[in-house]
Amino acid sequence: MVTAIVTIIMFLVMVSLHEFGHFITGRLLNFKILEYSIGFGPAVWHSKKSEIQYSLRAIPFGGYCKFEGEDEASEDKRAFSNQPVWKRMIVVAAGGIVNIILGFVLFLIIVPACSPMVTNVIDEVVENSYIEEQGILPGDEVVEINGRGVSFYNDIALYTQDFTAGEECEMVIKRGGEKLSFTFKPSESVTDYVYTEEGIEVSESMNGVSAGTQLYKYGEGAERDEAKIGTAETVTRLIIGFRPRYEDVTALNVWGEAWNQTRFMVKIVYNSLWQLVTGRAGIDQMSGPVGIVSEVSSAVHSGESSWLQILNLTALLTINLGVFNLLPIPALDGGRLLFMIIELIRRKPIPPDKEGMVHAIGFLLLIALIVFVSFNDIMRLIR
Repeated sequence: MVTAIVTIIMFLVMVSLHEFGHFITGRLLNFKILEYSIGFGPAVWHSKKSEIQYSLRAIPFGGYCKFEGEDEASEDKRAFSNQPVWKRMIVVAAGGIVNIILGFVLFLIIVPACSPMVTNVIDEVVENSYIEEQGILPGDEVVEINGRGVSFYNDIALYTQDFTAGEECEMVIKRGGEKLSFTFKPSESVTDYVYTEEGIEVSESMNGVSAGTQLYKYGEGAERDEAKIGTAETVTRLIIGFRPRYEDVTALNVWGEAWNQTRFMVKIVYNSLWQLVTGRAGIDQMSGPVGIVSEVSSAVHSGESSWLQILNLTALLTINLGVFNLLPIPALDGGRLLFMIIELIRRKPIPPDKEGMVHAIGFLLLIALIVFVSFNDIMRLIR
């Protein structure tokens, strides 16, 4: 029940604020708005003020902002279809932008709760790593990896996923106001876990040089899992080879960190889409509504930090919603923006019936994708 309530509230907030973005920009640009509704289905409550009907409807998954002349011709000068194309583009884009802004606001709450924050400044160079040989020092600030800019630590974590064993990397650091470039091979970090009756033996090595073994006793830093007793596993990672510096969150740096987190989430969405397009990730790895509910359930039952996990998941989802909705896909706001850009180039609009047909086909394809992804989510839960 708690999971259901939290899921409904999350979707309601994300979608109603998305529609509010369309609504508020439409009001500011003098569009004629017929209705702003939170939810779908029969109206539970409604009130009409200044020609606009405000509604609260029975089905809480969604909402809409209805404009005069949005999908049909109208003689009203303030109708959506009769407005200059630049105004229509602002109104259509506003929904997704508000979703991204919501993510930023949520990170303003999340970041202080996770203080101290990890930075892109090197605090300690790992012994036997290849960057140790290059002369990289504690206090150096990582600003670029393989030509891609680094704003904060999560950028580094993302870029290291593309490392290949034996392939050289280039890293630019800032030291005393001067930028220096270094070329090195990723270091191979190997961690062996042996699950014994007493605890977990953890052995680490860097580039083949052992860093020692430590026993983590059950109840003193490790949790006992009967299914793993007597087994072993090895985790191999390609890393740069440093430990980052931590910094307390203040009223000044929280804004930059929240913005970095927001940009990183946007970057993650585009990176995931690129992996899908290039075949590096399969469509079966996508999650739909069922997968989202499963993640909400995990966040709700995560203990004392559940509220933080819920906020973090909401930030991720609302930014995903905003970015995905702005992609040039028919039936989405980005698809409508694409037709408006074509209208700007042609200096005349695409015939409404043809545009409507494209959006209808796009809508059907999106529904098919949701069904397919939901089926995969269900099968994953069963397994």
